[in-house]
Amino acid sequence: MNLVGENLSYKLTEELQLRKISFNFEKGKLYTILGRTLSGKTTLLKTIAGLLMPDSGSIRFEDKNFLEIPVWKRNIAMVYQQFINYPHLNVFENIAFPLKQRGLDPQKINDEVFKSLKLVGLEGYEKRKIQELSGGQQQRVAVARAIVLEPKVLLFDEPLSNLDSKLRRQVREDIRFLQKSLSVTTIYVTHDQEEALAISDNIIVMKNAVIA
Repeated sequence: MNLVGENLSYKLTEELQLRKISFNFEKGKLYTILGRTLSGKTTLLKTIAGLLMPDSGSIRFEDKNFLEIPVWKRNIAMVYQQFINYPHLNVFENIAFPLKQRGLDPQKINDEVFKSLKLVGLEGYEKRKIQELSGGQQQRVAVARAIVLEPKVLLFDEPLSNLDSKLRRQVREDIRFLQKSLSVTTIYVTHDQEEALAISDNIIVMKNAVIA
């Protein structure tokens, strides 16, 4: 059940983004990839998600070659730095969107959305417009939309960068509580050492496209 990468390399033009990266992520733990801008951490995250194809190396999960599995079949969810919510949809509709895309029964969609709302602390907000929410609440909507699919791997790419310091502390505690509750393998990217120390089971430091 571990997510295992071996000797992953990726080169963009003349610049190496990943240089023989290997890892073994255990099921149910939260791993933080810590590093400065351009250290390769987001590139590694996108490679795991299937948004980038490495030039060499392998990724295996549940005894399957992950690199041969299309993005939409990997059962991975990703939360980005920006609040990627649909402004024309309310909170409920934003969270329900991926379930509707899968053609689920309306009652099942309703049940799953309200379960996710409860997990992220947004009960009673289902009819709110996105524009009526604070930055922290908008990021919680994005997290709820990710977990509503019940992913086996959850990825966070600098999810708190656009929040003020007080909100960052609160939302990172929420993310940690959520991750433990779901017992989902989670990979969290940040450049903030304090954030990494506060949230992680294990920390991986990246520098110049390698694990330092």
